[in-house]
Amino acid sequence: MSKNTTIKVSKKTLEKLHKLAGEMAAIMGKRVTLEEAINKLLKENNKENDEDLTTIEDDRKSFLAILDQKISGAQPEDFKEYNYEDLGNI
Repeated sequence: MSKNTTIKVSKKTLEKLHKLAGEMAAIMGKRVTLEEAINKLLKENNKENDEDLTTIEDDRKSFLAILDQKISGAQPEDFKEYNYEDLGNI
């Protein structure tokens, strides 16, 4: 397999990609290739996915902490497991 490949994109997408490369070049002060622009987009996407996973993990920990909290006034009979076998007998 060769080192390079061709991808088909619409003219609108190509225009946006060139615009991004131009913005990157202005910030970096050097010429930026379309590949560098694509890599930047991919890196940002991976970063967002990692942040989403972190948020999910934080939410899971918060939920489990709520489940571990003691409820004042609750008695042992309040924590009996429900018998789901009687659902068919309605």
